[in-house]
Formats: sequence, structure tokens, C-alpha cells
Amino acid sequence: MFVIPVRMNVTRWVMILAMSIGILNPWTPEIAAQEPLDSIIPLDSLVVTVLRATDGLGRAPYAVTVQSGRALQLGNTGFSLDEALQGIPGVQIQNRYNYTVGERISIRGFGARTPFGVRGITTLVDGIPATMADGQTFLDHLDIGSLGRVEVLRGPSAAMYGNGGGGVLSFQTKAPPNVPIREEATAIFGANGLMRLQSTTSGTTGGAAYLINIAHLTYDGFRTVADSSLFTEERSDSSLYGLTKRLNINGQVAMEAGGGRLLFTGTFMDLDGESAGGINRATMYADSSSNARDANISQNASKDVYQGQFGATWNGPVANLDAQFVGWGLFRRMDNPIPPAIIDLSRNAYGARAVLSNESGGDSGPVRWAGGFDLNFQRDDRVEYGNSGGVKGAQEKNQFETVRAAGLFAQAAVGLGERTTLEGGLRYNRFNFEVEDRFLSDGDDSGKRVMDELSPTVGLVVRATPDLSVFGNWATSLATPTTVQLNNPAETGGVNDDLEPQTGNTVEIGLRGQSGGIFSYELSGFLTKLKAELVQFQDSADRDVYRNAGESTYQGIETSVRAALPEGLFGRLSYTFIDAKFDEYVVNGNDLAGNFVPGVPRHRFEGLVRYSRGFWYGEVRGDHVGKIFSNDRNLPDTAVRNYTLWDLRAGLSGQPLGNMQVAPFVSLTNVFDAVYSSGYQPNAFGGPPFGPPGGARYYEPGPRRAFSAGLTVTFQ
Repeated sequence: MFVIPVRMNVTRWVMILAMSIGILNPWTPEIAAQEPLDSIIPLDSLVVTVLRATDGLGRAPYAVTVQSGRALQLGNTGFSLDEALQGIPGVQIQNRYNYTVGERISIRGFGARTPFGVRGITTLVDGIPATMADGQTFLDHLDIGSLGRVEVLRGPSAAMYGNGGGGVLSFQTKAPPNVPIREEATAIFGANGLMRLQSTTSGTTGGAAYLINIAHLTYDGFRTVADSSLFTEERSDSSLYGLTKRLNINGQVAMEAGGGRLLFTGTFMDLDGESAGGINRATMYADSSSNARDANISQNASKDVYQGQFGATWNGPVANLDAQFVGWGLFRRMDNPIPPAIIDLSRNAYGARAVLSNESGGDSGPVRWAGGFDLNFQRDDRVEYGNSGGVKGAQEKNQFETVRAAGLFAQAAVGLGERTTLEGGLRYNRFNFEVEDRFLSDGDDSGKRVMDELSPTVGLVVRATPDLSVFGNWATSLATPTTVQLNNPAETGGVNDDLEPQTGNTVEIGLRGQSGGIFSYELSGFLTKLKAELVQFQDSADRDVYRNAGESTYQGIETSVRAALPEGLFGRLSYTFIDAKFDEYVVNGNDLAGNFVPGVPRHRFEGLVRYSRGFWYGEVRGDHVGKIFSNDRNLPDTAVRNYTLWDLRAGLSGQPLGNMQVAPFVSLTNVFDAVYSSGYQPNAFGGPPFGPPGGARYYEPGPRRAFSAGLTVTFQ
């Protein structure tokens, strides 16, 4: 049964009251000046921090994209990360409209098959790792509505960040203003029971900058219930399954300390949601149905989780060097019924990072270097029970899992004249996985695994002209199995000794440039060779199991253009092509060499056209996703069909109204009411060898046409 926690009800009414007081408060200080809505920023002016050293984008020998400013929030509901990361080539967000598993984020195909969370991509939030020691990332604690900047490093990052072959995502909360206090209150309502309330209080006083953000989201969902008798207990609404309620609180305080800048950050998240599950092809397309899966309803497939994370970062000089020191800690508690089992997880994690860097002049140009270490620890207390109609059955697993991850890294960049920069890096990673089996009735399955890797990378960038950079790099990647993936496939507990880490080598070339201050573009091509690719599938017990493919090849092209044209017209277009195939892969006697890797679309187009006049704006967004194979065997009539979605948005970007600014908006998504699969579960159970090709539950439908409206009121 879906129960709304009491603490969420209280928070909801507190937020409504706070917003009401804020809107009625007769504060009169002058509102800060608006930043330009759409502009093209010169390459050297766009500073990138994700490369472990502050640098201009024009000198980066990697494919890097930066999204920032009010465009991250303009006309967006804050419902999903796909709103913040739209238009970035190589990056795909599957909004599965299921908060129990989260958005599936992939970069160049990495992470496209993870059943929950984010995998294969290193992720930071305000400089604090969201990626755990085992490589798994959960972004439940990230509030989209308070984002101020996103940096995306596309491609291998092992030499700089370790456990992630797809790249790096770095999210930063918007900076507090240089005024004593600013209040932003947002209310958004939409179809399918969407309601999102947010309050952001920030400012600078007494030499300290602060921000406190509270956001509360409710969503009824759109997945219908075909047979309400499947519910084991009575509930107020038996017509839908997929209800979600989430509370996010995040805050930070920054101050001068020890000759540098000290930043304290903290987040808290509380999520209660239902999982409607996947459906088969006939239900998905022939009936255009959005029914929830019967087994998920009868087994109360859901998640109740809360998490807190705290961190401290200091940046400043040490002797003649620049230094950064980071320390953080996290706790996570989860009750997670899934159809075959009920999982109780208690996680504690913590870590530290130290980086020293310096830049000096040389005969041929500047010399920059950085070196340091990362230490991350993860301790999971995992207990699993059989699922008997949504109630805990017999205990099936009880084990204590620990992961210790250590990394040493160094990188340097040398100017080879005025136009050329050579950059290289080297990192050593060591991962210790250990399982203490406490469920001894079936024997002691305790075990250990140690994985380590030396990861080099080298890149070159040439400023062909002041407005054009050409770059290339060779890099390695490493992705260890997570604790869940390393669980013994026999489900008796312990460690899977046969599962190996995934490693890869990537070659990339590209260019980026601008013209006339109104037009910018980027183009990159890459080739990645993977060994022991981690592949997920579901066994006859409906459990996720993992194996290694022999070798795989990922190759592709990414391109994007942006133009800020006269008369308030702005356009953006991006295209991604990925050709991902198995080179060596044999499963149950079937040679799958030459097959497409499931879960990775070959083609994707994203576009936006925005017209603004004064404070008013209107825009059209389009997204086309090509066909996606749903299983390793590429069986006919099982692929996810290509689809195209169109969205409309309009509103005011910040209209002065008395002593405040108001920013109302309206949006219409999926304008043409398309039937499409917003998510998919590669190698899901139900197809061969367990059933017919069309019987597998690969498909997770997306919502049909939906309207939403919102209002942000700002005063200071």
C-alpha cells in the first residue's frame, strides 16, 4: 500500500505557508539586473572546472559542454534531468517517469542499460561525489529547480576520475546573489497530478554566502490499473499505479577561511514511489495501453528511501601551490519491494579528495600540472526477503558489503607555442570488494575481489584561429561491477567470481568554434574498443543478472550548432550517431558477434527554436530518437520503435511587478499525442529462451499530451 509519510504532509503545508508570506511581504530593494537570455559566449571566457583544473573551453583537448544561466530553468518544470541536459550531443536522458528507478543517463551509449540509477558515468554535485565507491550513482538528492550550471565531459575519464567510462557530469547549484537576502517561490501544476512547490532563500551577509532550497514534488502518474482487485490493501485511488512524492532540501554556506574559500554543503531527500514496471510489445503498441504490470501491483513494487549527504570543500593557496581539499559523508536507508523480493538496504559512505596544482611560464608557453588522490568507502548492510503479496516472506539473503576505492592521479599540460597545448594524465585505481555472508543456513558465501588498473590519457588541442580549436585525444576507461552486479547470480549471497571489470580504449578527434559572436558549433568523432563489457539480463526468476561480453566497438559522431540571431531569435540543433556492436560474444551457444548492443539508439536529433521580445518568450522543442534494439540477439519485432516528440513553451522571463519579478510559463508536451516507449529494459524477462519474442517486458510507455503551468516570484 502506498503511504504518504507524515513528515511530507507537514513539509508541504509549511512550504505553502512560507510561499504565501513571501509573496505578500512588502520588501522593496531593487531587483538584480537580468542576464541575457540567449547569448554565445567566447571560448576563452567559458571556464571549465570538470577537468580537475580551471581552464578555458578553447584549451580543452576533450569534448566538453557547459549549460548555465536561466536557460536551465526557463519554462521547465524541474521534473526531470532531461530538461537541464537537452541539446547536448552524445547525452541521452531516458525519463522513465518512474522515480523508483530514476532517469537513465547515457553518454555515447555508456549507461544505456542500467536498470536503476546511473552507471558508467562519474557524477559530482557541487564538487561532492554522487558516484559511490563501486561506481553506482543515485541522483534522487539533486534538485533540478536550483541548478545554476552543468558541465559535461563526454568520453573516458579514468585518468581524472576513475570508475566511469562514459564521462563526467558536474552539477552546480546556482550561486547566491550579492545581496543580503533574495527569495524565490515557485509553484508548478500539470497533468497527471504533477505539483511542484519550491522555495529558495539565498544571499550574502557578513562575508558569508548562503542558499537554502526546499522542493516538494507529487506526481500521480499515468499508468492505469486494469484490475484493481490486485491491490492487497484498500487505497484511496485504485485507478493508477506509479504515484510518487519527493522532498528535497539542499543548502550551502561559503566563506573566506585560511586564505581560501570554504564551502559547506548539505542535502536531504525523502522519496516514496510506486513502480509500474515494464510491459510487452503487444500492450505497448497494438493497444496503445499504459497499464501497469499486474505483478508489480500485486507485489507492491515500490521504493521508500531517504538519504542525507554532507560535504566540505576548501580551495586556496598552500605555499606556492593551489590546493583543493574535499571531505564528505552519506547515509541512505531504503525499503524496496520488487516483484521477486523485498530489499532492505542501509548504506553509509564517506570519502576525501586532495588536489595540488600549479601554473607557470615556460619557454614555449604555460605549464600547468595537478596531482592528488581520491579515497572512497562504502558500507552496505543488505537484507533480502521473499515477496509474498507485498509482505516480507522468508529471509533469502543477509550480508554486509564493503567497498574501498583508492586512486592516485597526475596530469600536466604544456604549451607548445602560442596555439598548441599538449595534455596528459595517469591514474592508478584499486578497488577492494568484500562480502561478509550472515545468512549461513545455505553455507558461508563470504568472499573478496580486488580490481586495479593503470589508466593513461593524452590529448592535443590546436587553436587554428582565435575562434576555432581542433582537438584530439587517446584515453582509457575503467568500469568495475557494482556491489549489486557482483552479487552471486545463484542468489545465495556472496561474490560472483566470474564477473570482470569493463575496460576500454578510445580515440577521439573534434573541433569547436564560433563566428561573429552569434554562432557556435562543435563536431567530434570517436572510436571506443571495450573488453569484458558488462551486460545485464533477467533470469527465469525475474532477477537482474550480469555477464561479460568478449569485445565490443562503439563509434560515432556528435555535432551541435547554436545561433543567437537578430530580432530575438535563438536556435539550437544537435545530432548524435552511435554505432555500437558486439565483436566477440557467445551466449548459450549463440554467436552474437556483429549484433547491435541493445539499449543504444543509433540516431538522435534534438532541436529548439526560441523567440523572445522583451520579457516575453516562446519556444518549440523537438526530439527524435531512432530505433533501439531491446535484446542481445536483435530478435525481429522486439525493437523499440523510433519516435519524435514536440513540445511548446511560452512565458515571461522575469517581468517586474511592483517590488518583485514574476516569471509565469505554460507548456504543452508531446503535442501530437505520440505513443512511444520513454524507457526500455534491455534483455528483460519474458522473451526467448523463456517465452515468445514479443512476450518480454522491454517497454516502459511515456505519457501522452500533457499541459503544465508554473509561476516563479522573486524579490529581494
